[in-house]
Amino acid sequence: MVKVPIPAEIRAYKSKLILGLSVRQIIAIAGALVIGVPLGVYGRGHIPDDILIWLVMFTVVPFAAWGFFTFHDMRFEQLVKVMLHFWLCPQKRVYEDTETNLFCRIHEEIIEEAVIAQRIESGEYERTGV
Repeated sequence: MVKVPIPAEIRAYKSKLILGLSVRQIIAIAGALVIGVPLGVYGRGHIPDDILIWLVMFTVVPFAAWGFFTFHDMRFEQLVKVMLHFWLCPQKRVYEDTETNLFCRIHEEIIEEAVIAQRIESGEYERTGV
C-alpha cells in the first residue's frame, strides 16, 4: 500500500525541491558556499589558520541560520526582528495590585447591595426573582 504523509497543520507543509531541501535551504547553502569557499581558499595565505576558521564560520553561519533555523514557527529573520525589538525598544510594564483591586471590587459589591436594600425599603422598586 502506498502511504502519503499528510501534515495535521497546513502551515507545517514545506515543498521540497532537490534532495528533500526547500528552495530557501538551497539558496542558503549556495550563499554559504559562494562566501565561504573563496574566503577560505584566498585567505589561507594571508590570514593565520585559526583566525581564518573563525572568520569563515562567522560569515557562513548567518546563511545557514537563514535557511534552516526556525524557533516557535518563526524564521530566522523574524526571530532577529523580535529580539531586536525586545532589546532596543522600551518595555512598558503595567503594575496592577490584584489584592487592592479585589478589595475594591468587594467593597463596590457591598455598596451596591446596600443601595439596593435601601431602595427596596423605601419602596422605590420591589424585589423580584430572589
